[in-house]
Amino acid sequence: MARGAMNTSFFHVIIQGLNKELIFGKEQYKNKFFELLKTNKKKYCVEIISYVIMSNHVHLLLYVEKINEMSSFMKKINEDFARYYNYMENRVGYVFRNRFLSEPITNQKYLLHCISYIHNNPVKANIVQRCKDYRFSSYCDYISKTNFVNEKIIKLIFGTESLILSDYENLHSNNKYYFAENESNLKENMIEIISEIEMRYKSKWNELIKYNCMLERIGPEIKERIKISNYELARYLKIHRHKLERILLKHNKQDKS
Repeated sequence: MARGAMNTSFFHVIIQGLNKELIFGKEQYKNKFFELLKTNKKKYCVEIISYVIMSNHVHLLLYVEKINEMSSFMKKINEDFARYYNYMENRVGYVFRNRFLSEPITNQKYLLHCISYIHNNPVKANIVQRCKDYRFSSYCDYISKTNFVNEKIIKLIFGTESLILSDYENLHSNNKYYFAENESNLKENMIEIISEIEMRYKSKWNELIKYNCMLERIGPEIKERIKISNYELARYLKIHRHKLERILLKHNKQDKS
């Protein structure tokens, strides 16, 4: 695959439980969602490049020739899973926070970072120490060429049918993740990051940002991961911009020391 810009056949898709409900909290629900992916991907001409099924949300990296096929694919999966979940839990009503969030992948650098980000979700949430130890992701599928991953997928991503294991492992060792530099996606990106940080520290966002020690961790991390102005980030952290800039300056000095 050529470096730099590419067409927008790749999409990072996120679905979340309503009110962050643990709709995938039980293993049977993770298995059910996986089976729905497997059953419907061929019907809707969708390639699943990578995935992770967490307890209250799912990340998918999809490759599609026609965007309407992706919409139909996600609609079918969400409806079938919601029907199953409501039946098993003896409940009615919505299951997902919204239909789904999707973001186009516009270059190979972002594509590779997205794969790493998806597979590292359980690590960042302190569920496992290594990507390969989490059962409900595609990390190990690349090594064993199983489930959705085959030579075609590997060649599509890496330009070769033979995966170089050391390169693959190095890709996942980088803990900095870059989201598309598109201001219209800022809100969606921040929702995802806030959700991840809440899970990692097992606290609500409003509680975390009360403490300077947490602001000193969270602020610089977000600046490294997405394109966001100091003004916008200060608004999310509910602090004055000058205080944020002092935090970032302190962090930069520590990095250089």
